Amino acid sequence: MVKIRLSARVQASVEDVYQHVTAHAEDGLMDDELVHEKYSEDIHADGADFVYTEDTRRHEDDPAEIITWRCSFDYPNQRVMRAVDSNWSHRTDTFQPDRGFTYWTVRWDIQDNLLRSVIKYLAYKLGTHRSLRRQIINPVVEHFEKDFQ
Repeated sequence: MVKIRLSARVQASVEDVYQHVTAHAEDGLMDDELVHEKYSEDIHADGADFVYTEDTRRHEDDPAEIITWRCSFDYPNQRVMRAVDSNWSHRTDTFQPDRGFTYWTVRWDIQDNLLRSVIKYLAYKLGTHRSLRRQIINPVVEHFEKDFQ
């Protein structure tokens, strides 16, 4: 299985970064507004996991492309998001203490056949990683940097 990784060192505690990224606290999901912002309106519990759907179409006039995600939380160490009945990549976020900071890693496990997985990996290495860093990592790092300025 091909894996793609991004990581960052964030100026905050593991608990704070985990809660900001996942909207999940020690005793479960946080307030509804934050949960709906991070996931969707239809998130619901299914045993120990949470399940929600997301429309992943790129443009408004494209046909709907609905993906179902199953999320499991191991506060404050890890969140795993698995794409249900889809070839979308599973995502795992890990949070580790690092001398007063948090080392946050996002890993995607590509669920396609080997050839398409290698093509996606090469596209990631050639440029997609910058876009993912801008969309996913940088907003979290910048959120916590404000507290230290």
